[in-house]
Amino acid sequence: MKLILKQFRSASIALAVSALFASACSRHEKSYAGAPVILISIDTLRADHLPMFGYKAGSTPSLDALRADGILFTAASSHVPLTLPSHATVLTGLLPPHNGVRNNIGYRLAGSIPTLAGVLHAAGYATGAAVSAYVLRSGTGMARSFDYYDDAIESRPGEAVGSLQRPGSQSAALAEAWIKQRGGERFFFFLHLFEPHSPYNPPEPFLSRLKSPYDGEIATADSIVGGVVAFLKARGLYDKAIIIVMSDHGEGLNEHGEPEHGIFLYRETLHVPLLVKLPHGDRHGDTVSTPVGLVDILPTVAQLTGARPPARLDGRSLFDPSSDPARSIYSETLYPRIHLGWSELRSLTAIRYHFIEAPRPELYDADADPGEKRNLVSKERRTYAGMKETLARYGNDVTMPAHVDSEEAAKLAALGYLGSVHSPATGPLPDPKDRIGELADMMAAFQLLHEGQTERGIASLQAILAKNPRLTDAWNQLALTFEQSGRYDEALAAYRKAIEFSPESAPDFGLALGGVLLKMNKLDDAAAHARLGESVNPGGANLLLARIELARKNLKAAETLARAAQGDNSIHAAATVALAQILVQENRLPEAMAAIEQVDRETLQKAAGPVESLDFVRGDVLGRMNRLDEAAAAFRREITAFPHNRQPYANLALVLTLQGRAAEVDSLFDDLGRVDPNRATYLFIARTLGELNDPSGDAKWRGRASAMR
Repeated sequence: MKLILKQFRSASIALAVSALFASACSRHEKSYAGAPVILISIDTLRADHLPMFGYKAGSTPSLDALRADGILFTAASSHVPLTLPSHATVLTGLLPPHNGVRNNIGYRLAGSIPTLAGVLHAAGYATGAAVSAYVLRSGTGMARSFDYYDDAIESRPGEAVGSLQRPGSQSAALAEAWIKQRGGERFFFFLHLFEPHSPYNPPEPFLSRLKSPYDGEIATADSIVGGVVAFLKARGLYDKAIIIVMSDHGEGLNEHGEPEHGIFLYRETLHVPLLVKLPHGDRHGDTVSTPVGLVDILPTVAQLTGARPPARLDGRSLFDPSSDPARSIYSETLYPRIHLGWSELRSLTAIRYHFIEAPRPELYDADADPGEKRNLVSKERRTYAGMKETLARYGNDVTMPAHVDSEEAAKLAALGYLGSVHSPATGPLPDPKDRIGELADMMAAFQLLHEGQTERGIASLQAILAKNPRLTDAWNQLALTFEQSGRYDEALAAYRKAIEFSPESAPDFGLALGGVLLKMNKLDDAAAHARLGESVNPGGANLLLARIELARKNLKAAETLARAAQGDNSIHAAATVALAQILVQENRLPEAMAAIEQVDRETLQKAAGPVESLDFVRGDVLGRMNRLDEAAAAFRREITAFPHNRQPYANLALVLTLQGRAAEVDSLFDDLGRVDPNRATYLFIARTLGELNDPSGDAKWRGRASAMR
């Protein structure tokens, strides 16, 4: 009898929960046709660092006010803890295995897949977006079906893709400007803020006000959201709008040994905030605690606006009365396999239990152990078996990035790679939780390089790669470090190793390698590697090819390629600088200066940092105009901003010599020698002094170079 009563009570509770959920949702089956839709994504915001989830150390008054006006979904999960694939899931309503975007690099959203922007566009909506991270650039396919998509985040040599960003306040200003122009037109706007993504460097007053820099970045994002809300209220749009606030994933903060995100699938990186504010304050203050996923956003918006959703979706409307409170949410990460040579991970998050499929599987009770410290696989065998069976229905497909097709294979073979490409590891791959210490070692090596301890950093990376040669991120950083130090032969070797162990990443590494070959004046090889990147980064390939044609003195071809590269927002400034350099060689000095001034205006408008080679080309133009003092000042600015670039030192030395200030040249080159103390630098200085008719200086620096053999 006790067993029967227990089963009856359990069934009654489940039915009651289901009935309450269905009742709550069915109250809003009505459509808000024509309502403005604003989707705000706050990147890397873990739910448990928000006061609305009980966090005491944070400050988010703007989000708290939105929560009071809207509905909070307390059990929302990300499907992949990486920016690009997570947003691809949001905008397609399809899980990563079905939309094909599985990582931040190496993948592109196919043109055949419908998107939220396309759904609303078909319903008569104007569609706009402003993103704050390079990984969401239009070249990834994310801009499709948007009437307006601002992704003007410049790609900078030597910087990791994940660090390329702009302040969210700039993106918010673009959003407001676009919305102002809409008048009474129905519209959808997607606003992406990169705060609180690392590096955590909040501005004042948040830096001083909050103990944790991560919380300070959250407060910064909150302030930006508050400004957008105030703008919408001032325009009379807030009350009638559907506003969705979400995060694409959380942040590890070293709770399981992961400082950031992408490797593990624990709660801290998957549990995200999800708020929906309906028009006219409908259901304000409500809370929904059943499991939902970011994949549900597209069908939700379609239902609320009366738009027609695509036929096949993995998500379901958050307000669908038939939703199952016992639903499990699928998540995955291929990052460990692609970047680190470890096993990929998959997981299911249910209302109580969280199952992670790994070489050593894990099961956690979210109620009793929210920090996920006690693995229950051996104790909860039935729950484990059931969730494993459910997860198996999602398949175990691993589509690696930019699969090498026959054309790419031919390019690799022609360059001598395919014979040396290492086959994928056979047998079971390492469990990320068993190898996470390698990541800490790699991050420590990166920190040494950041602190200027170059030799120690290089030695650390080489030791790490000797143990695990499939760490492509480590090969990439090692190659960059060698390149920045002028050790081009070693940089080439490191990039080649990266391609050998990760041939699928050859297009990205090929462009970087081509840049090194250009610096070595190996122009034919540089061009061949540039063409490796044409399929995934046509703008970057065009820019590199333009520089190669400039080096060949083929100025017309160089100009055509540079102008083509200007069409890529992420390299627009660099392409315009390259164009100015070409115009200088064609003696079209006024046009070259106009291009330089265009970059000045755009940089000022974006509040962006210095653009590499901009002041170098400016100095070249001014020198040719015989404005030597201004030329010298421009070269000095270039050296200050980019001290590792050698050519500005040589040009400044020439100007100083022409001005009769040859005594300052020795000090100038001593500075360069201290910045890059290596043989290649010393030989460059020697050649420059020889051309400036300083034989004693030439001999001195050649002697130093010989001593380094």
